[in-house]
Amino acid sequence: MRILRGLSSRLLPCGCLAGIYETYDGNVVTILDERDETCRDRRHVNGNVLPDLCPARASLSRADSTRADR
Repeated sequence: MRILRGLSSRLLPCGCLAGIYETYDGNVVTILDERDETCRDRRHVNGNVLPDLCPARASLSRADSTRADR
């Protein structure tokens, strides 16, 4: 998986920071950027994809969003 660009970030209820990224193939993934030292979720490891928070595919590509604005 190759990251094209960062789209957003979220502070999770456990205190961890997750980044939302678009990949070169158009998928959107959520990756744990920083684990909070008080987090008890063992799945939260820096750099891991968080599948529960991942949308399947970007809703609009850059080209589609340009056309939609017209």
